Amino acid sequence: MADSNPQQSSEGLAELSATNLGRAVLGRELTAEEAESMTTILTSTIQALKHGFIRRLAEHVVAEREDESVEEFFEDVIHPD
Repeated sequence: MADSNPQQSSEGLAELSATNLGRAVLGRELTAEEAESMTTILTSTIQALKHGFIRRLAEHVVAEREDESVEEFFEDVIHPD
């Protein structure tokens, strides 16, 4: 497991987290496209957390998740709660 060194780069931490999350959620290694996308998402999340606007980011994600256009984009793969 990675050292929880606060000096570790956001990108490195995001890459490690993406890999671990992919294994935990999917039970496999992420594809290159999935890994790149997850790293981008997690890097943005880390930046939001560091700069104090994590709640705003979460609210934005929830709003997008609940939007009907998101469901159409994912072609019934996801279903709002």
